[in-house]
Amino acid sequence: MENPVLVSWVWNYYSKNKPEVVLGMEAILVDEKGERIQASVKQKLIKKFGRDLKEGEYLDVMNFEVLGNNGDYRGTTHPYKISFIWTTYMKTSEQIPNLSRFNLSPFPDILSQSNVDDVFIDILGEIVGMGEITERKYA
Repeated sequence: MENPVLVSWVWNYYSKNKPEVVLGMEAILVDEKGERIQASVKQKLIKKFGRDLKEGEYLDVMNFEVLGNNGDYRGTTHPYKISFIWTTYMKTSEQIPNLSRFNLSPFPDILSQSNVDDVFIDILGEIVGMGEITERKYA
């Protein structure tokens, strides 16, 4: 039996010198326990996997590389990430677990991580008024 993952987020990253050139694709996958891991698809494999790697899809993914989650922009705090390779197998899952695409945290938890600037977080907010932009400095 496979363990399905939810494709939470998908984005391309581009060349700094040629912004029209896609260098690769990244995704955040969520397993049945709610654990999140980043997945990478190199440029030469986007045609093979990019069409089926869609936000909100439940997939069974097998045969991939596991690498350290290093770099300037990490999508998760997980110490590892997965990298799709030519023999990676991916199919729509027949199991649909009850998972959330979002990784919401209470506001005090977000403030306590103010020194962590290399990991993505999900924020849900509500506009309650409009006014002049002001700057606040926190200790």
